Amino acid sequence: VSRSLPGGKNPVSLLMEFSQKSGSACEFLPLAQQGPAHDPRFTFQVKVGDRLFPPVVAHSKKLARQMAAEAAVQELLGEGQHSLTPKALTPPHAQGTDALTLPQAQGTDAPLPVSGSTLHDQLAMLSHQRFNALTARIQHSLLGRKILATFVMRRGDSLGTVVSLGTGNRCVKGEELSLKGDTVNDCHAEIISRRGFISELEKPLDSEDSIFEPAEDGKLRVKHGITFHLYISTAPCGDGALFDKSCSEPAAGVGPGHQPLFENAKQGKLRTKVENGEGTIPVESSDIVPTWDGIQHGERLRTMSCSDKILRWNVLGLQGALLSHFLQPVYLHSVTLGYLYSHGHLTRAICCRLARDEEEFTKTLPHPYTLNHPQVGRVSVYDSTRHTGRTKESSVNWSQADGSSVEVLDGTKGTLESAQLGVSRVCKRRLFALFRAQCERAGRADLLALGCYCDAKRAALPFQQAKVALLSALQARGYGTWICKPGEEKSFGGGGGTDGNSDSHCTAEG
Repeated sequence: VSRSLPGGKNPVSLLMEFSQKSGSACEFLPLAQQGPAHDPRFTFQVKVGDRLFPPVVAHSKKLARQMAAEAAVQELLGEGQHSLTPKALTPPHAQGTDALTLPQAQGTDAPLPVSGSTLHDQLAMLSHQRFNALTARIQHSLLGRKILATFVMRRGDSLGTVVSLGTGNRCVKGEELSLKGDTVNDCHAEIISRRGFISELEKPLDSEDSIFEPAEDGKLRVKHGITFHLYISTAPCGDGALFDKSCSEPAAGVGPGHQPLFENAKQGKLRTKVENGEGTIPVESSDIVPTWDGIQHGERLRTMSCSDKILRWNVLGLQGALLSHFLQPVYLHSVTLGYLYSHGHLTRAICCRLARDEEEFTKTLPHPYTLNHPQVGRVSVYDSTRHTGRTKESSVNWSQADGSSVEVLDGTKGTLESAQLGVSRVCKRRLFALFRAQCERAGRADLLALGCYCDAKRAALPFQQAKVALLSALQARGYGTWICKPGEEKSFGGGGGTDGNSDSHCTAEG
């Protein structure tokens, strides 16, 4: 009996009952058997009608069948298909365009997809619906999906609209770093999705349908009633995932406000991702200063964990240094997890590590920067499927501006799967080109004169002041030193047209 399905129903029974009622054949496909005789691993996949569901691995055929059935049911529930109708088990591309249409945020008071579901359920369902609709025609083996992350925008109490998404859990190898800004160094889902989100913010800021309004300091701020929400299908790597998996909590709340857990001295420490692999390791020393030539000669490339980067967003904002020339900080309103949720560990990791002496810390930040504490929670209607085993190296990205075009990267190289397709639309070089286009529209000759990526970032003085305060606070609290990429990696220029390529260079860290 599965505890992760509503009512504890057996997923095999659910699928077989549906098969009998609808006439859709249900098959359990054995894909592989690996390992020695004393420790075998069986891979099974469910097929219902014409639709294939994610494969799973287990140590017995019976358990593999059970887990494969549960993965299929959970995915359907995650899409809002709670009645398991025949339409639910038809491939999205065969359902017609209506099946791919998501509720729109503007001017609607649409009910939640399921009676009794929460905001967190709503955000998860929108996210999985959008992902499935966009990737219906992409071969499943190419998606590399283990973690899905999305940014959802809501206007008031409306249903919400997914504005960007990403999948993946790989970082580039050191030899793949580029001096041209055309490599995506971190292909973890949260980071990829945020890059798509930034490209959405780069849209003309003064258009009629802009989500921004003038602020008192001459910059723009997000209009009242517009909020942004982050959904991640599992706990972010790093400090937010460092707990016994048996302690993962149900969706029931722990009361108002944040109640972070601090159980030992290792919790809260900054951590870096493993190069070309999965998992994180702590920052051992404040003396780590990555150098370009050292990394090229085999020194391990260090990339900060997703928990640490989300903490950074909750101080510096989602918009980044470049857009802070035009925008006040853009903060998250909520963070929703699917699998592996612990309120105490998540809140510690993404904001409350800095809650000690918070008032003193916020005094060191220039206005309007602050320490943001988003709402947190997990889905209650279903338990997001955990994809076991080592995943593919691919990473998918999409944002609203891309229409129906999904981009697939090789997460270990940070480039498009097919090299002849050019550079990724979420690499630094492209985002810098979008920023310079915004500078041209705004008539900011002063910013256009900063021909180098790192100089343009360094010139965002309030942002840089807030960044210094953040990194100093982390060190002062004993959490470690933030490790940056070599300065040369940010030294590319932006004077070469729409791709942001130029021969100009600078050496300072931005």
